[in-house]
Amino acid sequence: MMPDGVSSLDIRYNVINWVHRSTRGWSTGGSVADPRTGEIIKGVVELGSLRAEQDYMIAEGLLSPYKSGDETPPELAQWALARMRQLAAHEIGHTLGLGHNYYDSEAGRISVLDYPQPLVKLKADGSLDFGQVYAVGIGEWDKVSIAYGYQDFPKGTDEARALTAILDDAWKKDLRYLTNQDMSANPRVDQWSNGTDPAAELNRMMAIRKAALSRFGEQSIKRGRAMAEMEEVLVPLYLYHRYQVDAAASAVGGMHYIYALRGDGRQPTRPVPAQEQRAALQALMATLKPSALALPDAVVKNLPPRPSGYEGGRELFPRNTGLMFDVVTPALVAADLTISNLLEATRAARLVEQHAVDPTLPGLDDVIAAMVEATARATTTTPYEAEIARTTERVLVENLMTLASGSPMAQVRAIASHALKTRMASLASSGAGLTTERAAHASLLAADIKRFLDRPSTPVARAELPEAPPGAPIGQPAMEFLRRFEPVCSGFDRFEW
Repeated sequence: MMPDGVSSLDIRYNVINWVHRSTRGWSTGGSVADPRTGEIIKGVVELGSLRAEQDYMIAEGLLSPYKSGDETPPELAQWALARMRQLAAHEIGHTLGLGHNYYDSEAGRISVLDYPQPLVKLKADGSLDFGQVYAVGIGEWDKVSIAYGYQDFPKGTDEARALTAILDDAWKKDLRYLTNQDMSANPRVDQWSNGTDPAAELNRMMAIRKAALSRFGEQSIKRGRAMAEMEEVLVPLYLYHRYQVDAAASAVGGMHYIYALRGDGRQPTRPVPAQEQRAALQALMATLKPSALALPDAVVKNLPPRPSGYEGGRELFPRNTGLMFDVVTPALVAADLTISNLLEATRAARLVEQHAVDPTLPGLDDVIAAMVEATARATTTTPYEAEIARTTERVLVENLMTLASGSPMAQVRAIASHALKTRMASLASSGAGLTTERAAHASLLAADIKRFLDRPSTPVARAELPEAPPGAPIGQPAMEFLRRFEPVCSGFDRFEW
């Protein structure tokens, strides 16, 4: 705590400011530096409280810990505080000039300058092991960074050679630096992710998600809370795998590369091997299974409309059902996370080019074919799962339309358009024997594709797919706050964050 009589603005003190807010925002690590020399004079960290809240809700969803409803399980606070401990070190690293390092090292969690996913393991009995949910202490790469950036060498030392030796020694231990810009293309660079094999980690997380969803229900909230508030805890659990989807997708059309220097003797680039790309694609297709997207009965049957005064907003799932909880849109949102990732324009272009250079690597048409198989031909066991399958197929078609009309690469547009034409023909020839729901779906989807392919110069208007609720506990403050307090602030010339 700040000593009495001391201001946090005093240049003599490094400070960590705790900021409580009811919406999302950024935690930051900055510094005050001497403009003449670059010397850091003062470090200033700001930690936002929503980080703790987000981890608390993730733990509630995974553990469903309120058996009687009145207890306060200590592991929830321990989990959240472990994240704040790691975050404090992270932001202090920024005050020292260190950048984000998202490299997935064989040495494990090598840097507090990563964005870490809580490490949870599934035991044989179905319970969860969260004893090492966040790392303790700074990482080995952080030590390398400080040694390289701040070390004073004895007089007479060949400093250039000594600095190179620090990095060469780090390289031997798989301690490397790759950052924000590399996340979508290099499968060893991810945020909110664990492990070095993104496909295997996605499969592992889906198994944890399945186990946690199977026991999700009123035991996920304390006694006396509105039953509708289960949705707040459901959102981070249902989308528990969302960032691992990003990680796995980075292997598809991806490249293993480093920040190479001429003369360093290291291989600068190599494509992600075909086997690794196909394993990632298979893991991603598993996230589209209707059985994986269906909500448990405890949610479908027991989640009521929100009471008066319990406003919704972007933290909850979008809905087409008015007051009632929408049991299909969460599946749409989750499916779009996977499909839009794979059909992102630059990834699609990389798939076209990598297949042209090396036909053993998957091409864009291979990826689209896998998604058609996973959506249009999905195995379902209930009418609810069948409705989810129709929804995911619609998501695929909407994303193909976006790619066919908006990709800068002509061949990407050509392949996406051809896939739509093929899909339209298949839908139109579905034939008899379909359920009314399936026939209606196929008829409209085929007609929508035809209107898109026959579009005049004016683009065909299409409904926008709903967005997922925010996942990371950072980002811009909710605009609902501004709308709610607009009458209060209307007398000001401007209202700033």
